[in-house]
Amino acid sequence: MAHQSKPSLMRIRMRSHQRSSVNKEMNALKKKKTPIWKNPVFYLSILMVVVVAFLFFQIVKLNLLPNTLVGIIGVVLLIFIVLTILFGLVLGRSRKGFRIFGIILSIVLIGTSCFGSYYLMNANGALDRIASDSNYDRHTIQLYAVKHSSLNSEKDLNGQTIGILKNSQRTYVNKVIKQLKADKDIKFTTKTYDSSVELVNDFLGQKIDCMMIDASNLSVMEEMDGRQDIRSEIKSIYKYTYYVKKADTSSTADVTSDAFTVLISGSDSRGSINETSRSDVDMLVTVNPKTHVVLMTSIPRDYYVETTCEASMGCGNGEKDKLTHTGLHGIDTTEMTIEKFMDMDINYHVKVGFSTLSNLVDELGGITVNNPQSFSTGNYSFQQGTIELNGEQALAFARERYSFTEGDKERGRNQMRVLTGILNKVMSPSILKNYQGIMNTLADSFQTNMDTDDISALVKEQLSSQASWKIYTTSLDGTTGTAYCYELGDNASVVFPDDNSISEAKTNIQAVEHGEDPPYASQS
Repeated sequence: MAHQSKPSLMRIRMRSHQRSSVNKEMNALKKKKTPIWKNPVFYLSILMVVVVAFLFFQIVKLNLLPNTLVGIIGVVLLIFIVLTILFGLVLGRSRKGFRIFGIILSIVLIGTSCFGSYYLMNANGALDRIASDSNYDRHTIQLYAVKHSSLNSEKDLNGQTIGILKNSQRTYVNKVIKQLKADKDIKFTTKTYDSSVELVNDFLGQKIDCMMIDASNLSVMEEMDGRQDIRSEIKSIYKYTYYVKKADTSSTADVTSDAFTVLISGSDSRGSINETSRSDVDMLVTVNPKTHVVLMTSIPRDYYVETTCEASMGCGNGEKDKLTHTGLHGIDTTEMTIEKFMDMDINYHVKVGFSTLSNLVDELGGITVNNPQSFSTGNYSFQQGTIELNGEQALAFARERYSFTEGDKERGRNQMRVLTGILNKVMSPSILKNYQGIMNTLADSFQTNMDTDDISALVKEQLSSQASWKIYTTSLDGTTGTAYCYELGDNASVVFPDDNSISEAKTNIQAVEHGEDPPYASQS
């Protein structure tokens, strides 16, 4: 027994010595460990927290996602932060593998957050640009010469004759004339015309050397017989830009609970969305967010109405003209004119550059449209029935009118069909898949006086409820005829409003506002 106990005692002593050695090594390691603030992983973790926090701020600022989903995203991001710190700084101090995993997780989280923040910042910036409805409309006075003329700048005007119009832009034309004569010492004569037709005829017939007009008037001149290509026959040799203050026409509503009406005006401008031009499309969209009903009311562009605006806006207030010509003085003039002949209030307006409509449709991945009759236009043929349209097809579909017996009226219906297709896409969760691209496209081609908070609230409410909407459409009617148009200074083809049609449209709008289905409209 004594012989057996000796080795056992030695083993005990050896183990005790080993434990003592291990403890000494552990203590030595603890003493050698670098303070946490001297650890590079510490600063990587701080950067990660800041970047992730900024991402969450952008998500909150976007204000589109339901609060519950935002909360879940916040919790998930917090869990990732805790795990990254746990592996990188706590467990990683003694285990190299944990530290490497924590570093990799930090880098991935930083990269993902930077990309997401950039995406959301662009989207938020685009939304701000859409809702940044400027307080001023931009106009340009242009001095034109015929294309083959030897006149190339204002310096060539000495001894020349310039034709001008006697219309609402005369104040600014006079200012340019004074500037050229007094400030630049250029000597020329002017001839005043009451009629745009006479001015263009004399100008292109070389009875006068130049014409000076507001550039937006060119779109009016394109309506004249044989003058569709006038832009290709002339050149600009001098221009002067001026700004006209807009009227405050918005009437706010709680867009998540109260019914509201938006004027959608499609501009035919070839330049910036800020430039004034004819209102090629005029449509009232009445929305009831409680009953989830949308009513679109199309108004013929040639409706013969009394122009209404404030004196500062420069229009022919009280003069009779086509509705499309009111756009020459800004969407506020169009809105106030419609409010008067419809005897109603419009809450907001949206100005749309219809030439860039194709970009929006493409960003949405195309739209589905129910086409009641087959027709062809340009390079496109549209079959009867449910059809899929890309951007260029949608634009062609919305602009054609010569293929229909009812002409502009059927074109208005097709524009509502395209808008219905767009709304169906926008009101689905798929909008989030390419939200940045959609918003950037809208920023380039849309402008509204609706507040960004209202826009966000609408999208957020739809994403939360996932409600299906009933969309109704109707059109104002009238009789085609000829009448004097103020902006043209001559007679032109117009549509005389049908009072019964206007009365039915007002009844439809009031029904939607009161939570009822519109009695004189068709469901899409």
